[in-house]
Amino acid sequence: LSFNQPNFSSTPIWDSNGITFADRSIVGKDPRAIFVNTNNTIYVANKENNTIVMWYEKSVSPTRIISGNFTGPWSLFVTSDGDIYIDDGDKNGRVLKWSAETRTFATVMNVSSECA
Repeated sequence: LSFNQPNFSSTPIWDSNGITFADRSIVGKDPRAIFVNTNNTIYVANKENNTIVMWYEKSVSPTRIISGNFTGPWSLFVTSDGDIYIDDGDKNGRVLKWSAETRTFATVMNVSSECA
């Protein structure tokens, strides 16, 4: 499993030269899910374009855009192996697993609604 629990300083100092890496054109106007793994790779479920968008740390452009036979993904979870579990329950009644090794999808669970 991938579980990232970042440590936040009680006296944070923010970099005034922040990087904007995503906007509405990339993640949609109403993204439902964001996941950051222990390598600071960012994953966002874009429910308008039916894609998972991924950025490696310090990337300003998407590293990968994953599309498949899912509709309006509501949430996602990424394992330490890079496999992505996608909540496709709202429209298709299932949870999908995208394998990082084979880059293929498989249904791993049927559900009656989104997992939000």
